[in-house]
Amino acid sequence: MPEWMQGSGPGGLAEPIRSLSPADARMDAAQPENEINDPKMPLAEHLRELRRRLLVIISIVGVALLICWYFSAQIVEVVKRPVEPYVGKLQFDTLTDPFFTHFKASLFAAIFLTFPITIWQIWAFVGPGLYKREKKMMWPFLLLSFPLFVGGGAFCYFVVFPYAVEFLVDFDKTLVPSLRIGDYLSFTLRLTFVFGMIFELPLISLLLTRMGLLTPQFLSRNRRYAIVVIFIVAAILTPPDAFTQILLAVPLLILYEVSVLVSRMAVPKAPKPDEGSES
Repeated sequence: MPEWMQGSGPGGLAEPIRSLSPADARMDAAQPENEINDPKMPLAEHLRELRRRLLVIISIVGVALLICWYFSAQIVEVVKRPVEPYVGKLQFDTLTDPFFTHFKASLFAAIFLTFPITIWQIWAFVGPGLYKREKKMMWPFLLLSFPLFVGGGAFCYFVVFPYAVEFLVDFDKTLVPSLRIGDYLSFTLRLTFVFGMIFELPLISLLLTRMGLLTPQFLSRNRRYAIVVIFIVAAILTPPDAFTQILLAVPLLILYEVSVLVSRMAVPKAPKPDEGSES
């Protein structure tokens, strides 16, 4: 008796067997890389999944914020360290400045420390909808994004920021510096975040090149326009002084050249013709 007629349902009608045949099992095991394995989800399910992921991110950041708040005094001391030799104690104008200074420093530290978890939650939401080959392309981004972000922030804090503070404070020695803690903290955190993000450029270049959306020829051909854009971006993201703008623009130019090199190395190789094919 054929398999689909085995068993019986209500009323004596034949009921099909739901098990896969050996051929179907082999086809299911050998899934091509250009197919999505996960079943399609309705929009409501996507929204519920997105809400769940966002709640996880917010909860993790909230817990980290409470922990960082306990060490907020030490975090603020670390932030103040580069400028204190030049200006002494920082000042505040309003009664709420000390509280919001500690809160902003703790929040930034919490977001910084939970960055890998945030990236993983985003990947858990987006990943099921990607093709196999796209998932393989995303792994370098997942593994290297946080180290590069930390490297950019560390480069800003230990290399760029001390020179920027020394130049700006000593630019006119006839003036006595009197810095507000709120302005200084915003300047420091913004500059650190910007440097952390621009250090992701080579990784983004790698990802876009592997996906076929970017070519090294395009980067090389548009280098002159990129230089103009880099200086415009540096002027927007930094305070209105040329020195800080140059401090941001020079690493951006170097990272752009590194991105060109990475793109050349990441260009997908053309498939080789089959040796057994007929000429």
